[in-house]
This record gives sequence, structure tokens and C-alpha cells, in this order.
Amino acid sequence: MKRTYKPLLATVLGCALFYGGTAAGSTVDWTPLLESWEEGCGQSEEWVDLRRNLVTYSGDSYYPDVNEIVLPATYKEGLGEIDLFERNPDYSGYRLAAKNGEYYGLPVESFVFYLGNSNGISVLLVEFSAPIADVQERLSSVDYSLVNHDSGPYQAQLITDEEAGKAMLMCDLST
Repeated sequence: MKRTYKPLLATVLGCALFYGGTAAGSTVDWTPLLESWEEGCGQSEEWVDLRRNLVTYSGDSYYPDVNEIVLPATYKEGLGEIDLFERNPDYSGYRLAAKNGEYYGLPVESFVFYLGNSNGISVLLVEFSAPIADVQERLSSVDYSLVNHDSGPYQAQLITDEEAGKAMLMCDLST
């Protein structure tokens, strides 16, 4: 009697592809985490924790060290690597890759943080991978309010880099 393992192998591989594809294809909805930006760049508790724990300063160094990502598991799973892409005496720039995530249905490419080295610079960006026109159209119905805080008036703004073909949502919380 000849045994064949092809049906069993096909079943195992099929299940692995189905379940692996389902997990890898799950989308993180960043909208609830970033909704607070609609009210004068307000920061949700989770976003404040992420920002506060993203980097730490050791000793007398002006340059921070990248720390661990502090977010609920749902969001943490939607993040990739963090890249220190700019470092100078005044501020450092960090890009935190997003994978399979959306904000109001728009694909999020990354989160960018420009953090001052002891000088109050704090600029936060959400970079989208959709075409500029699509981002502008989708976010045109979102009301980003100007709110006066103790440190000044803040409002999220949609900015574009035509040369790079990118649209970004920006909150400049610098003091």
C-alpha cells in the first residue's frame, strides 16, 4: 500500500498561509489614539506615554538614547523599527515605522518626532503613504480646532512636501 502525504502537506501549508496571512494583514486603527489631536493637538494618555518614554537622556549628554516603545499591545504590534534620522545640538529626529495601520482610513507610513535637546522643541508628525490629494480629501471633513493651552495656542495642521509627494498631519507643541 502506497502512502501519500501530499493531501496532509497541502492542508498544513494552507492553514499556515491562511492564519499567517490573517495575522499579518490585520490593520491597526490609529484614529482613536490620535483623535485628541483634533482638539488643539491634545495628547491622549497613551500618546503622552509613548512620547515621554521614547527617548531618555543619560548623564550630561545632550543627545538622547532611544528607549522602548510604550503603548498598549494593540498599537505596539502595528509598529516597526525606530530610526534616529537627524541629530544635532538643538534637536533630534526620530521616525517610528508603522505597518498595516490607518488613520481615518488613510494608510499611515510612520510617526515622526522632532524632540529638542533641552530647549522645548516638540514637533510630532503622522506621515501618510497615500497620495497627497487623497489625504487632503479624506481629512477635509475632520475639524482640527485651535485651542489655547497654558503654553500657547495649538492646532493640528495638514502639511505637504510636494517634492517627496507626502502629506503629513503635524502638531507643533514647541514652547
